[in-house]
Amino acid sequence: MGIFDKARQLLGLGATREDDEDDDALPPPAPAVADARGERLAKARGRKDRPPLEDIPPEQGQTIEDALAAREAGDRPGARKILATIDRGGGLRTVLRAAAALEDGDEPELRPLLPLVAAEAAGWRLILQVAAALGEGPAAARLVDAATAEKAPAWALAWTRAMAADDAARREGLVELLFADAPLARTVAARDLAIPGAVADSTAATRYAAFAHGRDSIRRFGAPAVAELVERAVRA
Repeated sequence: MGIFDKARQLLGLGATREDDEDDDALPPPAPAVADARGERLAKARGRKDRPPLEDIPPEQGQTIEDALAAREAGDRPGARKILATIDRGGGLRTVLRAAAALEDGDEPELRPLLPLVAAEAAGWRLILQVAAALGEGPAAARLVDAATAEKAPAWALAWTRAMAADDAARREGLVELLFADAPLARTVAARDLAIPGAVADSTAATRYAAFAHGRDSIRRFGAPAVAELVERAVRA
């Protein structure tokens, strides 16, 4: 059986396959990486010059989705207000809040957020999410190289390659993903690539959602702006 025949079988596009054994949850970051990132994030969160949140009236139930919907409706000030309201000092909300400040040239709000963004970018997840949202090009390639240097797992790198516009590169990435994480590969084939006959695997749903949510939110916000933010934060 050739490699692509095996890939088709693993995707469920060929002969009936036996059920795969349940995967364990994704392993946590390596201790050294996790400790370094946690220390940087703790220091960044402790900065006294962070933009204050207490003067922003709380809104119940607002989410990143609300902010993105406001941007798409042309209400960028409203989107920034939502992002500032829901920001809790780290994670995707902080990254998008900082990207919006950078986009509008709001240096007083941006500067104290840069250390938080740098802490988020200290591992591989954020930079690969940005790379995947960008698609292809020099900026995406630099981010993939940076994620590789940060020891990004094989499944994450393969998933990013599977999103390539070039058909051959996309197939190679998907085959790599099949051997790294077959349930996730079937889910990517069904949800991201819409390959006829591919069916999402329920055992990979949590893994898929955890990475795809950040990638898709960054794409909707505007991946070039987030990529510029990450590069600036890392240089700062």
